[in-house]
Amino acid sequence: MAYVGEDAQFFPAAMPSDGYMDLVCLNGNINRRESIRQLDAVYKKTFFGRDSVEYKKVLAYRITPRNQPRGFISIDGESVPFEPFQAEIHKGLGRVISKNGMVYENSGAELYIVHK
Repeated sequence: MAYVGEDAQFFPAAMPSDGYMDLVCLNGNINRRESIRQLDAVYKKTFFGRDSVEYKKVLAYRITPRNQPRGFISIDGESVPFEPFQAEIHKGLGRVISKNGMVYENSGAELYIVHK
């Protein structure tokens, strides 16, 4: 979905039936000031224009921790084992309910050009 909260449209190009996940990658070496600027940019709708943000539409992804024996992985705020994991799209298995019953209420999709 496009919104994380009612006033934060975090994934403006997200569409419920395009068959892709919206993947956001942030450089893990950014400083605290840039982290705060990124959070503020979500509300200002300038997040995806930042050099420290990479946005992709993907069918699947796999995360494999490397070069360290232990660490912390969180998926949607839930702690998961520190081991490889994978996520993939199964198009059509979910359902989105919209206000008007026909169209997803996301006016931001046309504002961003997304390369697949």
